[in-house]
Amino acid sequence: MAGIVGYSIVILLIYYCESTCESSNIKTLFDAFWYSLVTLTTVGYGDLYPKSIAGKIISMTMVLGSIGILGFIVGKLSEHINALAERHKMGFDGTNFSNHVIIVGWNEFSEDVVTQLVHSGKKVCIATDNKEHIDFIYESFSRNQVFVIYTDMNCRECLKKANAEKAVALMPNLGDDTKNLVFVINAKKYYPHLSFVVTIDNSELKETFTSAGVSFTICRNDISSKIVASYIFEPSVARFNEDILASATENGDYDIQQYYIQSSNRFAESSYGDIFNELKEQFNVLAIGVSRGEGQSQNVIKMPESSFKVLAGDYLIVLTSGRSVESLGQIFGCSEGLFYS
Repeated sequence: MAGIVGYSIVILLIYYCESTCESSNIKTLFDAFWYSLVTLTTVGYGDLYPKSIAGKIISMTMVLGSIGILGFIVGKLSEHINALAERHKMGFDGTNFSNHVIIVGWNEFSEDVVTQLVHSGKKVCIATDNKEHIDFIYESFSRNQVFVIYTDMNCRECLKKANAEKAVALMPNLGDDTKNLVFVINAKKYYPHLSFVVTIDNSELKETFTSAGVSFTICRNDISSKIVASYIFEPSVARFNEDILASATENGDYDIQQYYIQSSNRFAESSYGDIFNELKEQFNVLAIGVSRGEGQSQNVIKMPESSFKVLAGDYLIVLTSGRSVESLGQIFGCSEGLFYS
């Protein structure tokens, strides 16, 4: 306000001094305003200029002052732009991702999980309380598939920015079973529709996490021990298992995937044997099981009988290579993984 008042006074003084000077071409208030405007913006057309001594002194003061004013404006503008860029980088305004996965907490394990999800074409929102993680994440992953939020891990605020309302799954990875459990309990109150996936260190807590509403609780030690034991007595099988657990990104990669059978899909109401033969002969894809919903859980039928009828709403589990992924997406009308309409 003070700046506007001071600017108005300068215009009035120029008008007062120049309007009484016969040789001056500044005769009206609009002339004075126009002259001050082109002077302050350093445009300086030269069509209007002061002739009187008093007008020149006032104009000289205004010219010198315009340098400071312009610098102030540019500085404030740069400061505002930098603040917006920093705000965007920190994810303070949230994301518009939908059907995405939320991972709370960042470490090497989170990085491995995100890598597999991104390779599968999934979008991921990552919440971290360490600013140093943000640059690393954006250097490693495309912003089209990954969004990072810098937060103090306050459950409600964190998940609101992560657009949890439209997310499909959440994995807390806070480095401690107790912290993960507390986060799940709080998140479940606000977003009960989410599928919660948690890895734990203490297998004795598996039942506790399940009771808290966790959809899938995986004990790292159990998985590690099985892989190690497999390497001891059947190393080729162990190596094969590791390969197929990763997402197929290249033609030579292999992966076990699941595809949803929609009611419009031609495989709906077909026998498992017919589906097996068609996929094997046409795409060199092996159908190795069917997942069928039973209440809140899924029952996996491994290598069912040939006469087993596959229904709409089932998931077909297949062993495929990277070269067949695109064809499978066209056949099933969706990408691999859980199906969300």
